[in-house]
Amino acid sequence: MVLYTGKTVEEAIEKGLADLQLPRLKAHIKVISKEKKGFLGFGKKPARVDIEGISEKPVNKVDNQSQATGSAAISKQNEALENTEVGSERDSISSEVEEGASQIKENLEQVMPKTSEGPSLTHKEQSFKEFVASEFPSEDFSKDIEGAAQEVSDYITKVIYEMDIEASLEITYNRRQINLQIETQEAGRVIGYHGKVLKSLQLLAQNFLHDRYSKNFSVSLNVHDYVEHRTETLIDFTQKIAHRVLESHENYTMDPMSNSERKIVHKTISTIEGVESYSEGNDPNRYVVVSLQR
Repeated sequence: MVLYTGKTVEEAIEKGLADLQLPRLKAHIKVISKEKKGFLGFGKKPARVDIEGISEKPVNKVDNQSQATGSAAISKQNEALENTEVGSERDSISSEVEEGASQIKENLEQVMPKTSEGPSLTHKEQSFKEFVASEFPSEDFSKDIEGAAQEVSDYITKVIYEMDIEASLEITYNRRQINLQIETQEAGRVIGYHGKVLKSLQLLAQNFLHDRYSKNFSVSLNVHDYVEHRTETLIDFTQKIAHRVLESHENYTMDPMSNSERKIVHKTISTIEGVESYSEGNDPNRYVVVSLQR
């Protein structure tokens, strides 16, 4: 067995034929594995093919057994050619999917600017919506919470799989709220630095639901107990900032945070006498300012 690799199946075949100096019709081509584009740089794998020359026998020595062998070889050759054609078509399809995946990558890196506070769509977000529509046709969706929960779970499972992370999702929901609990041995990769990857997955999931159900449902993602831990940390930090403002009489500007985190800060500040909070800036760089109560 002689294996050849390439970015695509067709490239691997061309390399093999050139190395063996064989025309395509005189080579037995077997596709071992197709290429995998990967996601965010993870899980990318080249295509692999096995190529062998087809030996020719004199016509006067052909008997029933050799005819059967020849028929099998021709059948395999035809199958290989069909696989090659399918590989070429897949290359074309993969390029379109890759374009959509690159949009998701940019969304994850830049924490897509669309939030509940900014409903307008950018060109990048429109491309993302088109990619989602191509992957999940809207006519296949049911209009109830159970169907919506399963559909958004399947979508996030697909995104995590493309990140080359093994994980399982547990779904719970009530009348309008969907909760997705992600269980994985690689929680750090799903959460990301300061929770940025998890926030991006949350935003992707919410946009997915809004695209198909308007704003009928909302979704929340969690990994292990990260959200609860993050909430406790944020409350504790906000309380410390409030006391600092009371002592120094100077405003304190927090780092940019998500809409849900800003709500936690505002709610915490509302329970502390003498201080108030308000949001400034535009997403994804919107932040909270804590000041003395006027």
